[in-house]
Amino acid sequence: MENLSSYILTKNSELHLAKILNHLKIISDEIIIIDSGSIDDTKSIAKSFEKVKFIYNEFKNFKDQREFAASSCSYDMILFLDSDEIPDTDFVNSIIELKKEGFKHDAYKVNRIWNVLGKEIHSVYPITSPDFPIRMYKKSKVSFSDSSLVHETPTGYSSVGKINGSIKHITFKTNEELNQKLELYTNIAAFDLIHKKRKINTFKIIFSPLAAFLKWYFVKGEYKDGYVGFLLGIYAYKYTLKKYLKARLIVQKNNGQ
Repeated sequence: MENLSSYILTKNSELHLAKILNHLKIISDEIIIIDSGSIDDTKSIAKSFEKVKFIYNEFKNFKDQREFAASSCSYDMILFLDSDEIPDTDFVNSIIELKKEGFKHDAYKVNRIWNVLGKEIHSVYPITSPDFPIRMYKKSKVSFSDSSLVHETPTGYSSVGKINGSIKHITFKTNEELNQKLELYTNIAAFDLIHKKRKINTFKIIFSPLAAFLKWYFVKGEYKDGYVGFLLGIYAYKYTLKKYLKARLIVQKNNGQ
């Protein structure tokens, strides 16, 4: 049976951590927790599991944090979950079978279902639900080195397999959390715009947020999700507006304006 490293990025992640680790301990030969400064019970929960190695690493952006996590893993095949992604039993059984058969692909996707403010939804900027993200890969061939700093995506694989089952992504559990993550994500997205040398002008600041709302609320189906969907349409608007405003402010400061 092939070896498998698993990792989770955490910060104040006590809510679902034990449940996720109870699944991962069945299928993982080691589990790495990369924590960026939890002040709740995240560390004590992690250390209550035998296979878990708890490592602090200062958070800069999601891309760098994932690259650090991969470098901390002992084995070539890596499985990663977010601290609010809960796998089901079919997912666990599928990984067991893949380990027995041998990993034939460079990367593996899984069905992910999004739950926002207690409701399963059709989309949340910039993701539709369900989506099929890569959640397992060979670090000898795949990495996040070419990824954006937020909403990061691995590259480098030449073949992709499938993990059966699904994971439930329980995010934005409260309006307060939604607003906190909006600020965090747009802070990083602003630097990403600058890094990619994207245009930051008045036209973009005025019209891109409106286009984002129309696209995600109507085209991507958030209108089907009632009041939660409307809040997520506003989230798409605010996200787009804030990342451009923050990027422009950074440029102006760098230019001494």
